[in-house]
Amino acid sequence: MSTILKLIFTALLMNACVQAGRSSWSFYEFEDAVQQAVLFSTTQTAEQLKGRITKLAQEKHINLAPESLSVRYLSTQALVKASYTDNVALMPGYVYKWTHDLDLDMRRMAY
Repeated sequence: MSTILKLIFTALLMNACVQAGRSSWSFYEFEDAVQQAVLFSTTQTAEQLKGRITKLAQEKHINLAPESLSVRYLSTQALVKASYTDNVALMPGYVYKWTHDLDLDMRRMAY
C-alpha cells in the first residue's frame, strides 16, 4: 500500500514539474522571438513592432492582451514591456495562474 502511495505522489510531482517546465519553455521561446524581432526592427515603427509581437504571441498560443504590451523607441534603444498569465495545471483539479513578465531593454541593429 505504501508503494502505491509513493508512486501516486511521484506521478503527481512529475506532472507538476512537466507542466511548470512547459510554461517556462513557452515563455522563454516567446522572449527569444521578441528579442529577434526587436533586434531587426530598424525600419519599423513602434506600432508595427507591437503588431509583430502580438502576431508572435498568437503563433505561440500565448494569450497576450494588447493593453498589457508597450513598445517605446529611444533612438536605437527599444523598450518592450509585456505581461500575460498562463494557467498551469499542477495537479488534477488545481490550476495555478502564473504571470510571466517580459521586460526588454535592448539596442536595435544600426540603420
